[in-house]
Amino acid sequence: MLAMHKNKKDLVLRWLFVTFLLGLGFIAMEINEFHHMILDGNGLERSGFLSAFFPLVGTHGTHMFFGLIWMAVMMGQIIAKGLSAPVQSRLIRLSIFWHFLDVVWVGVFTIVYLMGVM
Repeated sequence: MLAMHKNKKDLVLRWLFVTFLLGLGFIAMEINEFHHMILDGNGLERSGFLSAFFPLVGTHGTHMFFGLIWMAVMMGQIIAKGLSAPVQSRLIRLSIFWHFLDVVWVGVFTIVYLMGVM
């Protein structure tokens, strides 16, 4: 967002790409975790905790997936249209959505992962 306000198109694209790769890595780790849990016999039907764990964490991952699609579309729009006012408006909305996912993840991580081991 700082690069966008300074009208630095290349820097905006670079940071969006880095964010995209990190988000993709997060989703890959989540899928890997689900895969190994299910192979170890820890599926939805195993316990009440797991029947809540998979939908909760999976819903966050699904929203991240759609955020990545949105991010890819925005990168395409920046390349095609530059940092016009409508593109900047969409980038601000993407930023709000992405940071909301961050806040939700802090809550999910605290309740599911940290409190789950206590």
